[in-house]
Amino acid sequence: MNTFGSLLGPHIYTEAGRLRTVSDDVPSDVQAVLTQLLAETETAIQAGELDTARRTIETVMTVSRNKLPDGELRAQLRHGCTAVTGALAETDGVESAVAAAYVQAMAERLPE
Repeated sequence: MNTFGSLLGPHIYTEAGRLRTVSDDVPSDVQAVLTQLLAETETAIQAGELDTARRTIETVMTVSRNKLPDGELRAQLRHGCTAVTGALAETDGVESAVAAAYVQAMAERLPE
């Protein structure tokens, strides 16, 4: 048995040439929802509609937790949601640019 294969697991490459594990496969309906929610979040941040941005990023967290398989993508999106939530927190001073950068990075991690 090839121990490297069992340790590394099966891998596939995206069209952009990025390596991801098979466990990170995203159902197309979930991908569409996440793409839409992240776009809405970014638009809301840019428009200064921070309550809307907070609600949509919370929904991204819920979808990621409930609909994505365990894997690197799920962990990255959940981390990003936590970072965006922190950047949009009123108590610490809103950091809209940081929140927007995280949202853009999260959108880039979704398969095409």
